[in-house]
Amino acid sequence: MVGRQAIDGYPDGSFKPQQTITRAEFATVLVKALGLQAQSGKMFEDTAGHWAKDYIRTAYAAGIIEGYDAEHFGPDDLITREQMAIMIVKAAGLMAADQELTFSDRAAVSPWAVNWVSSAAHHGLMKGYADNSFKPLANASRAEAVTVIFNALAK
Repeated sequence: MVGRQAIDGYPDGSFKPQQTITRAEFATVLVKALGLQAQSGKMFEDTAGHWAKDYIRTAYAAGIIEGYDAEHFGPDDLITREQMAIMIVKAAGLMAADQELTFSDRAAVSPWAVNWVSSAAHHGLMKGYADNSFKPLANASRAEAVTVIFNALAK
């Protein structure tokens, strides 16, 4: 992803793979990795002056992201694994699926995210952890974000 100029390291030369990633950062990396051309359109109230507003607009126009509601995207909120599942499934051009989740913490997946998490797992875009949990409400790391985007590009 660094080679594709979709994500950068830090000025000290590190990547910080375990550091969390925000919704705006994830949307930005997705747009860059997919090579999407900038598009105008929806501007959320809370992204109007944000550094990633153009990437967020482009991801929204491409049908990859949605806001919490019509006016709020939450660009600086840390992205959860279930939110990332929705975005990566849409970015891969896939649909929500209704295969049964087999993760030990499947009951913790939000009802609005179940079919998206199912699709992400079924298509190999995202995996669970060694203990068979998915940790849907956990904040995704930079390493996880890059991995799921790489997996989507490989499909």
